[in-house]
Order: sequence, then C-alpha cells, then structure tokens
Amino acid sequence: MFPIQFRSAVAAVLIAMALAGCSGFGGPKKDAAPIDPNAYPANYRSQIATFLRQSLTNRADFHGALISQPMLMPIGDSQRYMVCVQFHGNGQVKTKVAIYFGGLIAQFIDATPEQCGAVAYTPFTELAAALPPA
Repeated sequence: MFPIQFRSAVAAVLIAMALAGCSGFGGPKKDAAPIDPNAYPANYRSQIATFLRQSLTNRADFHGALISQPMLMPIGDSQRYMVCVQFHGNGQVKTKVAIYFGGLIAQFIDATPEQCGAVAYTPFTELAAALPPA
C-alpha cells in the first residue's frame, strides 16, 4: 500500500506534533499581570449572595442574615480578606466566613470565634433579594 519509509515519516511527524503539544508552545504569557492574593473584594456582598443563592437548600435558614465588611486577617502564614455572615433561622444562629483570594471567594466555611466573634455586622439585604420566592 504505502512504502515503509512513508509510514515511518508519517509516524515521526505525528510523534513530533504530539511532543510539541506537550511542550507548551509559546510558553507562559509574559504580559499577564500576577494575581494579587489580597486584592480587596469590592463586590463581596453580591458575590456572597450569588454563591448562597446557588447553594441554599432551605430558605427559612437564612432569615435575618447579617454581613460584615471585608477584613484582612491572618490565615496560617499569610493574610487574606475575610467576610463574616451570620444567619438567624430555625431557632439557631449560624456564623460562616468567606475567605477571599484575589478578590474572589476561595472558601465558605464555618467561622471560629476568633474570626468573627468581634466583628460589626450590617443587614444583608442583598441575600433576601437574591433568594427565589418561597
């Protein structure tokens, strides 16, 4: 059908193309600005409201929600912006903390008293507006 030299040449070209794809043609972009891990989360209220709207299972758990302003706090060996959120639903008070990296939510976890025990809260009206009707 095809001479052996032709098949060998095609195989060599395919192998070279495969290896070239793995080598990262062009390398990393040099004009890309590095991410500031401690960029201030300017739209933190809407980010958290959107995040919670996508993950809420019971609307009743989130009545009377309160939110703090972003604060730079130590986490391990570094510092990150954190926002505390407090919910008053079903006879319980739940406190969560959103931890930011580069201005975006990286984690949303249960808060410790050290993280949110002494913060000032304001009503989180954006959350009620973001929730679907009951």
